[in-house]
Amino acid sequence: MFRLYSLQPRFALALSFVVLFAAPAFAGFDEGQAAFDRGDYPAAYKEWLPLADKGNALAQLRLGDLFEQGQGVAADDGMAFKWYQKAARSGNPAAQYALAGCYAIGRGTRRDAAAAFDWYRKAADQGHGKAQFRLGAAYAHGSGTAQDFAQAVIWYRRAIAQNVADAQVGLGFLYVMGEGVERNYGEAATLFRQAAEQNNPVAQNMLGYLYAEGLGLTQDYAQAMSWRKRAAEQDLAEAEFDLGAMYEKGQSVPIDYVTAVKWYRRAAAQDYGPAKESVDRITSRKPHAE
Repeated sequence: MFRLYSLQPRFALALSFVVLFAAPAFAGFDEGQAAFDRGDYPAAYKEWLPLADKGNALAQLRLGDLFEQGQGVAADDGMAFKWYQKAARSGNPAAQYALAGCYAIGRGTRRDAAAAFDWYRKAADQGHGKAQFRLGAAYAHGSGTAQDFAQAVIWYRRAIAQNVADAQVGLGFLYVMGEGVERNYGEAATLFRQAAEQNNPVAQNMLGYLYAEGLGLTQDYAQAMSWRKRAAEQDLAEAEFDLGAMYEKGQSVPIDYVTAVKWYRRAAAQDYGPAKESVDRITSRKPHAE
């Protein structure tokens, strides 16, 4: 089981702290950073606020992070959006990426796929790796722009050059489907393995899929189960379902309805539709398979 891969935006302070452009130093910024590093978020806010008010884009970005996380201030998506927007308009690529994420999920503002696309593009053009991945995903899904698999391939490759695992997964799916590139399961397997070794659960499950089906790899149920277990242990619903199916079918292990139901139920708890049907099918046939 697989779906065209896309991630929902996640906001992480660590991402914003990767400074992708040279920002002028202002008295007080380093003091704010030192306060943040020792966990004194109110002091960090106090140091960064006057700088942000004077137009320092990096301080504005940091304030957006604080409001997004609720560190030193009450969590406020609207205020996070405000400061991300100010920093983004000053050309800060990390802020542009964060602002795009706000538009993508409607955080602190209305949901607007076209605006998200535009800001991802601005950050991607400055070399922001995760923005390049998001841009590729937008082209692959036709989100905020016309669907264009050729452009998706271009942007995924740019992100892959920066070792963005999500982009390896995205391009791997295109190789599986033959969209924007000729179908090539071997290339897909290589990309999924690279991302799987970075502990990406979608890549791990897809590597398991290729092993199970013998696509681009020698069919090997033991390897399929190993990779799917790693993904399932990270609560990926598709992997939990696929692992349940392997136990139900006796692939790499003896048929084990009890364990199959356990994994199906974990997937069903995440509203993965086929999993509930599988639980009902097995429990109606094996009423004591709990």
